[in-house]
Amino acid sequence: MTELVIKYAVSNKIKLQALIVSIYLMIISLVIAVGEMMKTVPEYGVYFFIGVVGILIAVSLIVSVTISQPKPLVVLNNEVLSLNFPRQRLRHLISWDQVSHIGIGLSHITLNIDEQLQTVDLEVLKYQDLKVLKSRLIEIAEAKDIPYNNI
Repeated sequence: MTELVIKYAVSNKIKLQALIVSIYLMIISLVIAVGEMMKTVPEYGVYFFIGVVGILIAVSLIVSVTISQPKPLVVLNNEVLSLNFPRQRLRHLISWDQVSHIGIGLSHITLNIDEQLQTVDLEVLKYQDLKVLKSRLIEIAEAKDIPYNNI
């Protein structure tokens, strides 16, 4: 089975467009700022500060579309289930060997892990992603002979 990754981030197409625009803005701003500094009598006037502000905006745009993207919310494969729900303060890496029962609800799942009941609220997921996640959980439960039911 292939790995299921649910990640709500900026798409690659938009990342590419944002990077092109930010690099263009960076070049134009550098030309303006350096041009103002290279005058025989440097004037730190309006154009210089417009160049500096343009550089700062370009850098912040580059950082926002590359470095500061969120981690995947759910990573599901044959070995582990990784959950990262920041609002629930839920960051788990669950091995399927530890799971003894799976309960599937409308917008939550319950996992019996080492005789402890763990409830995971899935309301942050889109409906389509929720359906795919539930079907993959059922596939894994059947493949690994883990009992499951609807709750």
